[in-house]
Amino acid sequence: MTKNALVALAATMAFALPGVASAGSNDMDVIVDGSTGAETRTIAVQLGDLNLATDKGLKRADYRLVRASKEVCGFVNGSILPVTDDYRACYGSAIEGARTDLDALARRS
Repeated sequence: MTKNALVALAATMAFALPGVASAGSNDMDVIVDGSTGAETRTIAVQLGDLNLATDKGLKRADYRLVRASKEVCGFVNGSILPVTDDYRACYGSAIEGARTDLDALARRS
């Protein structure tokens, strides 16, 4: 495949994944999106096993969202690479959106 074909395929998958992830959702999942440059990654974080009406449940949910936000933005545990401005922007946007969704879920609980 050519580079342009790969970019087009990646873009198509990036737009399709949120719909696929939502299709299997049980209304207790939070979709975490992270964009770095031309690449967008998406992870569905399952929260259905947590009681979001408790502090313990909310803390555990937030921990999962932080890890997913780091992952979609390209952070690798043990990485010795310096954190870039692109990563910081991606992470900030991803965690903000995820926490907004978590707040909405917690209000419903």
